[in-house]
Amino acid sequence: MPMSSPIRALEAVFALALNTFRETVRDKILYSFVLFAFLISWMSMLLGSLSVGQDARILQDVGLTAISFVGGIIALFAGTNLVYKELERRTIYVIFTKPLRGWHFIAGKFLGLSACILLIVIAMGLFLSFLVLLNYSDHSLAALNAALISVMPPVMLVFLELLFIIAIATFFSTFASPLMSVLYTLSLWLIGHLGDSLRQLGQLSQNGAFAKFSEIVYFILPDLAGLTRIRSSLMYNRNVSPEVIAYITCYVFAYVLILLVLASMVTDRREFQ
Repeated sequence: MPMSSPIRALEAVFALALNTFRETVRDKILYSFVLFAFLISWMSMLLGSLSVGQDARILQDVGLTAISFVGGIIALFAGTNLVYKELERRTIYVIFTKPLRGWHFIAGKFLGLSACILLIVIAMGLFLSFLVLLNYSDHSLAALNAALISVMPPVMLVFLELLFIIAIATFFSTFASPLMSVLYTLSLWLIGHLGDSLRQLGQLSQNGAFAKFSEIVYFILPDLAGLTRIRSSLMYNRNVSPEVIAYITCYVFAYVLILLVLASMVTDRREFQ
C-alpha cells in the first residue's frame, strides 16, 4: 500500500538513510580504509621530498589518487552489500511490512551511504589540505586558503564519481550476490575510465564489429576519464568554466538517477512481504 502523503514518504526515506549512515559508520572495515588513505598521504610527503620543487604537486597527485581509490573501494563493497545485508538478517521483510515502495528503500539506502562517503571524503580532503599546507614556506591563513582551494574542489569531483559507483553497486545489489555485484560494478567502473581509449582503439581497428561495439560502449557508459581530466585541471589551477562543472555534474547525476530508478523497479518486483 502506498504511503498516504509525501511527508510520510520523506520520513521513511530519512529514517532508512539515517539507519544506513549509522551502520556504515560503525563498520570497522571503513576505518581501516580511512587509515590507509592517511598513510598514503603521509607517504606522498616522502615521495615529494625526492623531487626538488615538485613537493606540493606530487603530494596532491598521490593524495588525490589515494582518496579516489579508497573512496571507490568503500563505495564498491558497502554499496554491493546494501540489500544483501538486509536479506541476510531478514530485516528487509520487516521493513516491507510497512507501507513502503521500492524507491523509498533504494533512496534511503543510497542517501545514507552517500552521506557517509561524503563525510569520509571531506575528512580525507581536509587532511590532504593540511599536508599541502605543511609543504608551503608560509603557514598563514592565506596559505591555508590556497591549500583548500587547490585540494577541495577536485575532492568534490572525486565524490561525484563515487556517487556513480554507489548507484551502480546499489543497482546490482538488488538482484545479484555480493561477489557478482562487486565484479559487475568494478567492471563498469574500469570501463568508464577506459571508454574513450576503447573508442579510439575501435576507430583504429579494421574490425567493423569491434569499432561499432566500442562506439556503443562509449556512448552508453559515462566518460569517467573526462571527469578525471577536469579534476586534474582544477587541481593545477587551470581554467575550468562553471558551465563545464555544471555540465559534468548534471551528466553524472543523470546516470545516478537512471540507475536508482532501475534499482527501484527491480525492488518493487521482488516479494518481500
